[in-house]
Amino acid sequence: MIIAYCVVKNKLERLELKPEGKLPEGLIWIDLIEPSAKEERFVETALGINAPTREEMDKNEVMSPFYQEGEASYMTITALYNQGSGHPESTAITLILLENKCLVTMRYHRPKAFSHFVARAVRFPDLCQGPEKIMEGLMEALVNSIADVLEKAGNELDRLLKELFEKPALEGDLRKSNNSSQYYDQIIKHIGRMGNLLSKNRESLVSINRMLIFYSQLEYAKNIKRDNKSRFRVIAQEVHSLSEYVSFLSQRNSFLLDATLGMIGVEQNMIIKVFTVAAAALMPPTLIASIYGMNFHNMPEINAEWGYPIALLAIVVSAILPYYFFKKKGWL
Repeated sequence: MIIAYCVVKNKLERLELKPEGKLPEGLIWIDLIEPSAKEERFVETALGINAPTREEMDKNEVMSPFYQEGEASYMTITALYNQGSGHPESTAITLILLENKCLVTMRYHRPKAFSHFVARAVRFPDLCQGPEKIMEGLMEALVNSIADVLEKAGNELDRLLKELFEKPALEGDLRKSNNSSQYYDQIIKHIGRMGNLLSKNRESLVSINRMLIFYSQLEYAKNIKRDNKSRFRVIAQEVHSLSEYVSFLSQRNSFLLDATLGMIGVEQNMIIKVFTVAAAALMPPTLIASIYGMNFHNMPEINAEWGYPIALLAIVVSAILPYYFFKKKGWL
């Protein structure tokens, strides 16, 4: 799909282009969404660029995400989609900046930041005064999207910590089951998903930061307006702040994991303690039963009429006394 955005009479217009058509007047941004080979060739021919394929985008994301070819600057970053589902996925997005012409974006998924930026650009046409302004707006939307996700992640970590330490009774969203092992299993799953979310957001922030550094070193970028430069500096500062915040959340997530494992260890120790005390309490009755279970002929109590009830009474008393002793000590 080829989506073209044009500025006509100080308004942003959205057009869907066909490979057989022509580029419209006032073109400022081309958004290629899951483009076919035919659509890629059309854009390449119309703009004189070499658009990377999906395989090349995935490779460039790691090997050479930033480079120049003539007047075109190629920048591949990592963005996230499906963040609200709890299982975010990474995707490569390539931005091709043509000096004083237009911006081309290539993507095979639909991060919400793009739709949010388009909605703002329709209301505020000043955001589309040039290709660098569009790129600035897209980066700002991506960073704001990451900030929202990290804020929710911080709140979720607070909830999990409170659930773990301040609610010893079996209650709350995670304690629907009376089985503590199932409860801790759910906690650990939450921690794993949180760690995956934080690592993917960190990866996205690193790629955006590298892109901003690459862009700031371009000769073309040195000639843009001062207010645009200041906005890119602000975005870079926000990226740096969010990177530190991700590190902080990662540390809290690790602390939560250690605390959960510690709580599991405490519960296991309590179970072993109960078994140990129970075994110690049952030792005297077991000893009495073992003595009178022996088959020796010279055992006076065997032939006595009161032998059996006395033995039973001794077993019961020898079991009750250790129980009350351990109970008084607080071991049970």
